[in-house]
Amino acid sequence: MRVPRSLRLSWRPVVVPLLVWLVLVAVGTGVLLWQQRHSRQAVAERFDGGVSVLGTFMTSVVGQQILSERVQAETALTDPVVSAREFTRLVGGLGYPAAALLDSRGRVIQNYPAEPSLVGQDLSARYDYLRTALQGQTAVSQVVRSATRGVPMVGFAVPFETTSGRRVFAGAIPVRASPLAVYFTTALSLTGARVQIVDTAGSIAAATDTFDIADPTLAAQNGPLATALDQGPNGRYRAGGKWWRYSSGAIDGAPWRLSATVPEDVLFASLIDNEIAGRAALGGAALVGLAVVLAAGRARTSRRDLLFSERRFRKVFDGSRSGMLLTDIQNRCLRINPAACQIFGRTEQQVLGRPIEDFTHPEDAGRTAEPMQDCLDGRSDGFDLEKRYVRPDGQVIEASITTAVLRDEDDRPQYFATQIVDTTERSALEREREHNRAELARRSAELQDANTHLADVMAMLGHDVRQPLAKIVGLGGLLQEEWAGIPGHTRLNYVQRMTAGGHRANDLVTDILMLAQFDAGAMLAHPVRIDLSEAAREAVAAHHISAGTPISVIAPDETTGLADAAQLQLILGNLLTNATKYGRPPIEVTVLNAGEQVAVRVADHGEGVPADFVPHLFDRFARAGSGVATTQAGTGLGLYLVRQLAQAGGLDVTYEPNQPSGAVFVLTVPRVHTADPVGAI
Repeated sequence: MRVPRSLRLSWRPVVVPLLVWLVLVAVGTGVLLWQQRHSRQAVAERFDGGVSVLGTFMTSVVGQQILSERVQAETALTDPVVSAREFTRLVGGLGYPAAALLDSRGRVIQNYPAEPSLVGQDLSARYDYLRTALQGQTAVSQVVRSATRGVPMVGFAVPFETTSGRRVFAGAIPVRASPLAVYFTTALSLTGARVQIVDTAGSIAAATDTFDIADPTLAAQNGPLATALDQGPNGRYRAGGKWWRYSSGAIDGAPWRLSATVPEDVLFASLIDNEIAGRAALGGAALVGLAVVLAAGRARTSRRDLLFSERRFRKVFDGSRSGMLLTDIQNRCLRINPAACQIFGRTEQQVLGRPIEDFTHPEDAGRTAEPMQDCLDGRSDGFDLEKRYVRPDGQVIEASITTAVLRDEDDRPQYFATQIVDTTERSALEREREHNRAELARRSAELQDANTHLADVMAMLGHDVRQPLAKIVGLGGLLQEEWAGIPGHTRLNYVQRMTAGGHRANDLVTDILMLAQFDAGAMLAHPVRIDLSEAAREAVAAHHISAGTPISVIAPDETTGLADAAQLQLILGNLLTNATKYGRPPIEVTVLNAGEQVAVRVADHGEGVPADFVPHLFDRFARAGSGVATTQAGTGLGLYLVRQLAQAGGLDVTYEPNQPSGAVFVLTVPRVHTADPVGAI
């Protein structure tokens, strides 16, 4: 088929510009696709990095848990005979729902919850990790069945040496009630994200998802993810009709592996709008570029080509994704494209002939008057401005406008051509970025506070813990070197002072360990029905043995409340120590029924708490700067730990002045009526 000569001549001027346009579009498309692929890869790498940080945290959690076990076991479980009460108190302090103490042959010495039938049995024959611990190595178990509770658990076993031979202390956390799931939910703040810890056998040790089977495994809960993990530590898989991104890593010190997965449409949600905008911008730029090519080619042709180019320009005007206006010198609209109609929220007929100020936000009205006057007076040829428009439904549109004055051959202004770009979303993103900056500053301040707390702890370790240890070492050395020449009563005095120093160091270490548990969120309470009157008497008796201070107890024969027994003893012990340390006799403990609460009051008749220090009484590391507190050694942690222990167990503790002098600390415990069944608690 022969192409007419006139058509060949009309297309000849645009061939080279068209080829250039095609090359630019191809390059632009390639760059856009590369940029979008690179952005997705960067987001995926940030996700992998977040999972890696989470795995590192879990490694530190395992190490800290084992360290806490070892310190507590070597402190409290080395005596030849370990009482059930002491063992229960230790387990309660660590927050374990199940635990056992084994001798060097793997036989049970004590267990919690108390199961007498297990005492004397060899548990190492049933659990591999206990056999490993008996050989002198710390061990973390895979998912196993609890010997006392019969539920899936993960265990931590720590060996330690005593005068009676090697012992193993083992504690276990149930899979379904693992406190790690709460951290997982907040660590990856992505909608639909799932995190799970799986042992080498494929059983789930902890996860954000709830379990609908007795022995959860990854293959049963998420078969596609289990298959994908067999092929590699990270990547993507398809399940439920959509693609998922996953990442995993081993947890050092435990036979576990942490994995996290999130839907890709959630992971890349922040990029989708930008990708669409980029493609739209590329398409718009391609259209504009094509129009320019065609206009350049038609400029070399006849008047017919010029008219054709003008029609094409009108098409570009009407098809532009940016709003475009043509107004007279009074700023009345003469022509408007669909994009501008969409910005104004009105039809072309509703806009034509009307001043643009009619659609402007009231607070921005008149902002264009001065720059337009400068254009009319010849002082400028155009201006850029940020302004807002209001749609009929009240929605405010933020926009960036670029206006140029169009003049005739005599340089007289005739029209104003305005381009409007909707920046509502971009402005919202800018505000969000500013919000994120403020949030980052807030997080930085929180980190600074954490560093300050760490410095306080290190200072306490360097002074308060070292002081009693130095006393013990000094007096012990003196006894060793001069034993024969020291009178018997002096020796007894030295031993008593060494014992007091040991108790002081033990109390400080206990406070530090409890502080670490609170900071790690590992202090769990297990409230049960207990006789508060009996508990108060036990606390006073224990305090009298260590301090020798007479304390009176006023309590009915039986007052039942709901509290964690071990934590309650810690709270009362701290309050009694505080009363004998900073107050004066008589010291009284009173148990009162107060409606649906039971009040346990610890009162002394000392000088009381200085009024200016009362607001800071339960603060961390807080110590009064006047009064008797300045004459006593202390860390400022006692009442802080009392408040934290009370809140962890659903209790409350307050202070009030005693009359005529002294201090009263009131511990309120939920009351349990005697007639209430156990299941109603």
